[in-house]
Amino acid sequence: MPFVFRDAELTLDFLVVGGGIAGLAVAYALSTAGHRVRVVEKFGLDRPSAGQRIPPNLSKILWQWIGPEELMKVSTRCVGSPFHQLTTGENIGYLHWKPAVMAEMGGDFLLMRHDDLIRILHKLAIQAGARVDFNTEVVAVQQGSEEKPAPSVTLANGEVIYADVLIGADGSKSLVRDVVLEEEDEAKPGPMTTYSGVVKAEDMVGDPELAPLVQSEELPQWPVWMGNFRFIFWHPVVRIRLEELRARINMCNKRARKEYAFTIFNCKVPTPEQAGKETWDELFPTEQALTEEDGTLCQKLVKLAGPRLIRSQLMSRRDIDDWVDSTERIVLIGDSAHPNYPGGTHTAAMAVEDGAVLGSLFSHLSSKEQIPAFLNAYQELRQRRCEMVNRAVFDNARMMCLPPGPEADARDQDMAAQATDWDDGMLKVQFEEISAIFLYDAGDDAEEWWINWGRFHDSGNNSKPSVATFDFGNVSVRYE
Repeated sequence: MPFVFRDAELTLDFLVVGGGIAGLAVAYALSTAGHRVRVVEKFGLDRPSAGQRIPPNLSKILWQWIGPEELMKVSTRCVGSPFHQLTTGENIGYLHWKPAVMAEMGGDFLLMRHDDLIRILHKLAIQAGARVDFNTEVVAVQQGSEEKPAPSVTLANGEVIYADVLIGADGSKSLVRDVVLEEEDEAKPGPMTTYSGVVKAEDMVGDPELAPLVQSEELPQWPVWMGNFRFIFWHPVVRIRLEELRARINMCNKRARKEYAFTIFNCKVPTPEQAGKETWDELFPTEQALTEEDGTLCQKLVKLAGPRLIRSQLMSRRDIDDWVDSTERIVLIGDSAHPNYPGGTHTAAMAVEDGAVLGSLFSHLSSKEQIPAFLNAYQELRQRRCEMVNRAVFDNARMMCLPPGPEADARDQDMAAQATDWDDGMLKVQFEEISAIFLYDAGDDAEEWWINWGRFHDSGNNSKPSVATFDFGNVSVRYE
């Protein structure tokens, strides 16, 4: 079902803390429903940025919001992922993103830059009527009271902003989450540190090993280099006409990759001295991010990114059971609610899905009495799915950084078989493996809740219905 654009019967004032992917996506979704939305973001649009994968469950939403043609101006289709041994470069296997399978998913697997996705969502939010204030820091968050239920935030300049609903989209180190949990969130360094960067194509053509990545007629791929508690991947983020580079590059193919993004994943718990920050603003010396295990090709590409890379640290924290505060006027979305590991493929998709679901639910608003029901429905619809996806991506990350031994050998044998034995049976297997994640449609999920429950729900009664079942592909949630 396409994303439904409708004006809510009753419109509210929403305040979104955080102007990243989650914050801008929900600002757009709520604004299209006629709500008044203000976003406050501590940083600007010029933060360090690297690559972004756009899986089918996200690309289908972006296609609905801006159209395939506009999206393809800043992205390129990924046809598959070759897997290599990190140190030797030996080819292990190949994962095909088959067009027939992607067509069934309703989207495509795309590659782009993270900051291009931010700019797309920012433009959408502004055009839909949202107000977005960058370089605006929130220093305190206040719940409402029975006398004055509106929650509020205090800005660094002393301004206090009230809203009917406050949305915490301020990332893994969420200030809003501390208010929802009613205690300070505790976190410690977890078993993953990432180092990211972007390399210009014109800097790659002088090297005989890297030049084919730029000059190849083959459609773009997302190669993964797997090592001992460590893996690296890279991919093109833009494809442009050759004429833009002809003055500096001697090539004869019709199209060229403009930039390559990469991320190094170190899958060990760091020492206190090695631990990075849970941020995308820490720059780290390139030479110190590389190790002797990293193959020659990977080292060459990474060093072309310049003297410093973006370092980010996974932090381990307890599960967040409640995404809605005790007053039922403050809610968490994106990494504030369900943090994933830095550089993860599905982090952006989960954030945009959150925004689409919340926006769709509140497009049906006719009374303030419905606010608690809508916020709790959002959590019920999203929490199980996010937990399932997070488990899948952590399992995949673990698979890519296995130490030498029987488990790694079995993985390599399985990948080799999948690369050579493709037939209709393999297509069916791939569809079944990825459908639970890729086939999901956020708009369908929210509208199904409304049809099956929400429209019959007494706006003054927040209890759950006697029985309602919602299907998330391989995961069903049953309310009784």
